[in-house]
Amino acid sequence: MLLHSGWFWLLLSVLVFWALGAYNRLVRLRAQVAQQFGPLESVLMNYQELVHQAVTAAAAAPQLWATSYAPDLGADQWTRLQVAASLSTVAMARMQSHPLEPDSVKALQDAASELQDAWLALIHPDVYYVSVPDALKQRWLELDLLVQPEVQRFNAAITDYNQAIAQYPAALLAKVFQFHPATIL
Repeated sequence: MLLHSGWFWLLLSVLVFWALGAYNRLVRLRAQVAQQFGPLESVLMNYQELVHQAVTAAAAAPQLWATSYAPDLGADQWTRLQVAASLSTVAMARMQSHPLEPDSVKALQDAASELQDAWLALIHPDVYYVSVPDALKQRWLELDLLVQPEVQRFNAAITDYNQAIAQYPAALLAKVFQFHPATIL
């Protein structure tokens, strides 16, 4: 009797179409997070290029990092910077393929922090035996400013996604289809 009622089929079709619309919205927001990582990654890759330029400058002009009394004194600073840049590249690759996983975000945060620390250690005034050209120091500061808006846009996309999967009744679909909250940078 109930299956023959027009109201039942109307209600069922409304529920099905609502569920499809809500699911499509969640998928779209998840894709927006991945899409927003592209411009951020592009800016972050500029740090890799800057590290490459700094290391190339140091190799081309050993007087920038070697001293007459201890020629390998600055090598540790440069090695730390290169290792941090390599780890950052690996973390970005992982983040590109898994932008919503908390482990990927944590790895990128840790790698970016280590890269920043390595750079600051390299240009610190106490490291008198290493001289980084002023143009590269200025470029690093510019990159620090350029990355902030991209991080904010990426975090805004994650916030929108997290809000969408937390809203009832879409939260039910999120649980069924395993949409998990993401971590902001």
